[in-house]
Amino acid sequence: MTSPLHPTLPAPAITQAPPVGARGPIAFPPVPLVLAVPPALPVSPGTPVPSVPPVPSVPPVPSVPPGPRVPRVEETGPAGVWPSPARSPSGGVAVVRREVRSVLAALPGRGQNARDFDALTERLALDGHQVVVVTDGAVRIPAVVETRVPGVPFVLLGADTGALAALAMVGSPAVRPDGLVLLGLPSLHTAVAEQPIVESLPRALPDLPILLLHGGADEVSPLPLVRMVTRTAPRTELAVVAGGHDPLAGPGRRSVAARTVLFLEGLLAAGQGSR
Repeated sequence: MTSPLHPTLPAPAITQAPPVGARGPIAFPPVPLVLAVPPALPVSPGTPVPSVPPVPSVPPVPSVPPGPRVPRVEETGPAGVWPSPARSPSGGVAVVRREVRSVLAALPGRGQNARDFDALTERLALDGHQVVVVTDGAVRIPAVVETRVPGVPFVLLGADTGALAALAMVGSPAVRPDGLVLLGLPSLHTAVAEQPIVESLPRALPDLPILLLHGGADEVSPLPLVRMVTRTAPRTELAVVAGGHDPLAGPGRRSVAARTVLFLEGLLAAGQGSR
């Protein structure tokens, strides 16, 4: 049978659709799968085939040896001597190694300990001034002498009765300080922290560069009495700061650090050095 539109072509076969509701498998004609494979590149005989370089091996990471242990404060000096401490972010105490431009042997007074000098120590260390706190004891003068660094100014820094002890050490041939920093110098026999004064009160100050730092509201050692002591000391500078008898703990503690730095820089400018 030929197609009425194209007599030369055979008419398509007509298949009858299965009735509605009839069930049975539906057969689909297979579809051939054709994979396009590119032709191989012609290689002439004798042409060397480039070799792939091997992947370099990664050397093992060398192990980092543990650093030196940071010593505790009490392990870094002789008995009764504390070097300049600095607080780390983790809360520990580390000894900061800096260029030493001057050394201050700090002598605490009544009711004080080495921790009371931490803020002053950290501030002075920023400019290379090293503070070493020396506690009371029979080895106090030898411990003070051990803090000396040749070629840089050596200063005694005393607070309260520590200021009296610093004045008493001036006459020792072993100490020989280049200057004094006296905080809250006592002028009356008034007890502090239930501790009386056993040292002699000064009637005059030695002929040395001296910085007196005194609280304007000091009731233990009134300011007018301290002014009288400085009248015969032409190389003494009296600086009045805010607060009472303990300038390190009062509102003028930052002024104490600032005036001390200026005093030490003046010693350096004048060529003062430890002998």
